[in-house]
Amino acid sequence: MMLIAKTVAVALFASTAFGFAAGAPTPAFSPAIPPMIVNVTATPDASASLVAHLLAEANAIWHPSGVTFVWQHAARVVVPYARASETGPYVPRTLRLTIGDNRGPERDGRLPLGWIQFDDAAAPEQEIYLSHRNALQMMLESRDAVGDAAQMPMAQREMLLARAMGRALAHELGHYLLASKVHTEQGLMKAILSAAELFSPDSGRLRIEPAQRRTIAARLHREPLVASS
Repeated sequence: MMLIAKTVAVALFASTAFGFAAGAPTPAFSPAIPPMIVNVTATPDASASLVAHLLAEANAIWHPSGVTFVWQHAARVVVPYARASETGPYVPRTLRLTIGDNRGPERDGRLPLGWIQFDDAAAPEQEIYLSHRNALQMMLESRDAVGDAAQMPMAQREMLLARAMGRALAHELGHYLLASKVHTEQGLMKAILSAAELFSPDSGRLRIEPAQRRTIAARLHREPLVASS
């Protein structure tokens, strides 16, 4: 789970384009890693453009590592995956992403933007949850980082929400791909990302480290899904 720090001191107002930037680095691995398939279900409160932009944000963060995703938009009412819906020695390549309004488990006074559950065997479940409600609350409370969001045009508010939610999604995808609950001191897998890191137009600090890339590549190609605690 990634928790959110509410206290920030950097004002960020610049906009950003979604998708891959020109001259983006090519994926790091050969042979190519097959894409992960993610079935996406979203609350009606999350517009189609917001969902598209946050998925593009997550794509952009993972692209340099050679990990790609196929986003499939599912029905809004879904049945949870059975725990054994995909078995075998490889990492299951199908995930479900739910974008909704659940608050999730608060910890140390912080609300999570996203979370993924681990089962009794310390392996990640195939479901990730993003909280649209928590992201909106965080944006409204982060005046030092984004200004007065309540006075912004809708397009600007949506851009900021998409950044934060896309980066939270990228973090939770990291837990799944690494099959690990462990957080790092720096980079994408930090336990707590500040509002500045989530809303900034620059996501360069949210890196996937080389050792993490190697672990993910090996796991997706051949290794069993065995988690680290």
